[in-house]
Amino acid sequence: MKTTFNWPPFLLLLGVVLCGQSPNIQTDGTADSPDAEAADLCTKAGIFSEAGQYDSALVYARKAGSLAEKAKDWYNWGKSQNTALEAYYGLGQYNEAISTFPVLEQKAQAVLPADSSFWGNYYNAAGAIYIMTGNYEAALKYGLKEISFYEKIDSLTDLAIACNNIGASYRSRGDFDRALEYTQSALRYFLSEPQTAPADLAWTYGNLSKIWYRKNNPQKAVAYAEKALSIIEKQCPDDFQLKIQTYVDLANACIEIGAYEKAQDYLQKALRIHAQNKFNDQIEFTLYDLGYLYEKMGLYPKATEYLRRAIRSGSPNLPFYGKACRHMGLVEQQQGNLREALRWQQQALRALTDSFPCEDILANPAIKRVSVYTDLMYCLSEKAQSLRLLAQKESNSAFLEASLATFDVAAGVLDSMRAEYQEGSQIFWNQEARPIIESALELALQLYQNTKDARYLDQAFQYAEKSKAFLLAEALRESADKQQAGIPDTLLQKEKQLKIDIAFYKKQVFLEQQKTKADTSRLLLWQGEILQRRRAYDALLAKLESAYPEYYQIKYRHPILTLSGAQQALPAGTGMLEFFQGDRGSFAFYFDQSHAVGLRLATDSIYTGALNRLLDGLRDRDLVTEQGRSTAAIRRFALDARTVYRVLLAPAGEKIPEKLVVIPDGRLAYLPFELLLTKNADTNSVQAYNTLPYLLRQTAVRYEYSAGLALKAPSHHHSGSYFAGYAPAYGDDWSIAATRDGRTDCRGPAASDFARLSNNEDEVMNIAKLVGGQAFVAGEATELQFRKHAQGPRVVHFAMHGFLNDCDPLYSGLVFSGAAFKEKDGVRSDSIAEDNDGFLHAYEIYNLHLNAELAVLSACNTGRGQLAKGEGVISLARAFKYAGCANVMMSLWQADDRATAQIMQDFYRHLQDGLGKDEAIRQAKLDYLAENPRNHPFFWGAFVLIGDDRPLKEPSNWIWYGLALILAGSGVAWWGLRKKVKSRIS
Repeated sequence: MKTTFNWPPFLLLLGVVLCGQSPNIQTDGTADSPDAEAADLCTKAGIFSEAGQYDSALVYARKAGSLAEKAKDWYNWGKSQNTALEAYYGLGQYNEAISTFPVLEQKAQAVLPADSSFWGNYYNAAGAIYIMTGNYEAALKYGLKEISFYEKIDSLTDLAIACNNIGASYRSRGDFDRALEYTQSALRYFLSEPQTAPADLAWTYGNLSKIWYRKNNPQKAVAYAEKALSIIEKQCPDDFQLKIQTYVDLANACIEIGAYEKAQDYLQKALRIHAQNKFNDQIEFTLYDLGYLYEKMGLYPKATEYLRRAIRSGSPNLPFYGKACRHMGLVEQQQGNLREALRWQQQALRALTDSFPCEDILANPAIKRVSVYTDLMYCLSEKAQSLRLLAQKESNSAFLEASLATFDVAAGVLDSMRAEYQEGSQIFWNQEARPIIESALELALQLYQNTKDARYLDQAFQYAEKSKAFLLAEALRESADKQQAGIPDTLLQKEKQLKIDIAFYKKQVFLEQQKTKADTSRLLLWQGEILQRRRAYDALLAKLESAYPEYYQIKYRHPILTLSGAQQALPAGTGMLEFFQGDRGSFAFYFDQSHAVGLRLATDSIYTGALNRLLDGLRDRDLVTEQGRSTAAIRRFALDARTVYRVLLAPAGEKIPEKLVVIPDGRLAYLPFELLLTKNADTNSVQAYNTLPYLLRQTAVRYEYSAGLALKAPSHHHSGSYFAGYAPAYGDDWSIAATRDGRTDCRGPAASDFARLSNNEDEVMNIAKLVGGQAFVAGEATELQFRKHAQGPRVVHFAMHGFLNDCDPLYSGLVFSGAAFKEKDGVRSDSIAEDNDGFLHAYEIYNLHLNAELAVLSACNTGRGQLAKGEGVISLARAFKYAGCANVMMSLWQADDRATAQIMQDFYRHLQDGLGKDEAIRQAKLDYLAENPRNHPFFWGAFVLIGDDRPLKEPSNWIWYGLALILAGSGVAWWGLRKKVKSRIS
């Protein structure tokens, strides 16, 4: 992905800093007799600045400031200071401007009131200057101050400009979700103001185009850029800067979809505007984009020409210089000029970080303060690739070592990004950085094969583990850390409510967007509510880290899981199999207490075809019903299940462990490994599925999102009861009652979507009778009932319909009794209204805090959802893990109602017998296979356990009392016998 330089809010500075003393503010602390000469000089400075003559503007602004200070004319003093800042900006003297900030702020605080118009313009200018230096943290600090300032005086136009500015800062940092929230709010403010300048609207649409481009949605990027261009051409055709920006936005989006001729046309138009109007401000960005275009087209001489021109036009002290040098390095790398590529990459790294000996191609910067995460991460990765290619070209293993060390630095940058971004951006960057992780893992394994040095195998495993379920693991740690640090419940409840509200309004936006004609006013209203709560949430988190230093220390001191550490933590007889599925290949790590292996899997077309047929066949109930029992179908299944086993499990070793923990990746998350075949089946004689040599017959399989989560120490739940089961009643339509329905689309659910189930009530009542617990059936199985009892039981069981949302997994859910969608004037009144609407969505589960040790999702598709690279399947099961359930029983496809009821009752019976959770579900499946003619894996293979292997059944108290009595009796008897022996001796 290409990340273009963030165009600064230039219009903002011209339109607001220069001319925009807000008419709403009149309390500037002006003197009784303003200095006429200072005012005149200040006006001249503004005129020169507007004309782009920044040298003259700076001279006049300084003179005006000096005279105004002597006369104590603080209004013109403040105005002159802001004009001087604009001049510094126009001259590119950003560091000079920043050096004036401390004294300027101290003086202004002493002479100007807090509501002076100076402050709004100053915060604006300071934020824009920090953006240009790449210090986005400082830019955000001033941007938030600017928002707070204009909120107090209710100046919507200025507020919109401030939101746009913050959106630009977040966009430049790579936190695109936050950037989108602020920029959408800017649009809402502008649209609500009848007098909004067309240029402001076009600017905002351009910013939205940039965000969608960076979120890898070029179609949306084009749509917003075309809106901006339409406004410019009709209402402000002479705004050259804005028109150039828009042409560049359109060109970038066209490059991503391969429309190179269109992109070239847009960029040449931008260059013509520069030339015809002698408008050279920031021409380096247009030149850079042309260089990038020709790089993508493979026209390297042209790419080099334009990139060199861009580099000559830019300042070596700014992030843009690093980006341009980085792409020069890429051009040289692609031509095989590896040492020249490394020279450019070193220059890029020096521009993007603190200074370091960049002449040494093996040296890497020490990452201290980073703002431009994206370019730095990509540059390090590209340098690592150059070193790897150089090692091959010159047969020098030292370059391989250096390549891996550089990948380590890139991974550290990724960790910093993920720690600072919100979830949507974290998922995005997990996916974007996946090729970097794959390259590093591949290289570490290569070095292990070359040297047999175990530390390289350990490094490869750590890369695989680093890519797994970061967000889930982080959320679980965060919850524990806050409890450990002693943060009061009132603050934790406030945090929880803000998260609930944000999720609620996001859902309203999502549902509105699914309509044929969305209501723009509603969307803008809800986006504003999201932004308001997001700011409150960010402020609360900042407060927690500053007010509770112990929390900060705990949060950042979690140890790294090593391969040897993982081996030691595994119990005897247990093996762990972790997968990494990349763009170029698939990798596996198997280890137990005694040995470990890491390897690249032979995933050829034969394997891929077998895996696809397995997964597709297991989900297709109609196919199973029509053809599943035929001899041909059984043979086909046996061949495919054996082929997949040979690729995925056989290379790990000949011996199958007593217990197996699988950490899947990619599509493997949809595969129950226990139905793979450990031996070749005699395809000439096999007549039934229940005769096949399943892995299920040899080991108990369980699953987890990462090795770290699998080896996590169990939490101790103090629950009031053992079991609570929910079996709702639905409509009377029996036509599709054979399955626990799995409707999948983007729309919101309706009660009429779900048919009556014939076995779920008996399932829950029989289990409750067996284990002792509560059964909520029919009209009692409501969402409100669940919420009321959610904190109590060790085991919660849901025998009901589920639904998937194909567009956003957060809106998948479970269906309780009394499900209904109630609105008031088409809009939900607040998030509380959802507590008993009958649809328990995934995002609602995320915001619960459950004490349950086990959640059994006896519904369909509870383990399915969108695959997020590096995070796993974003499913209902994951939501329950997030909410605190250490163990989740989930289904991977549309569950058969009758088969599910039997397997679940047998599962609990085996739990009552004292078996561990993994062994209990294994025995339940074996029982089903032995007793039922409907034994295609579709019927018994859907349910898998994510979690641990510990039993739920605790020894009854009378057993302990009995043991105590036996021990006491034995002691008395021994004492009596000893006394008799002694008396005989005497």
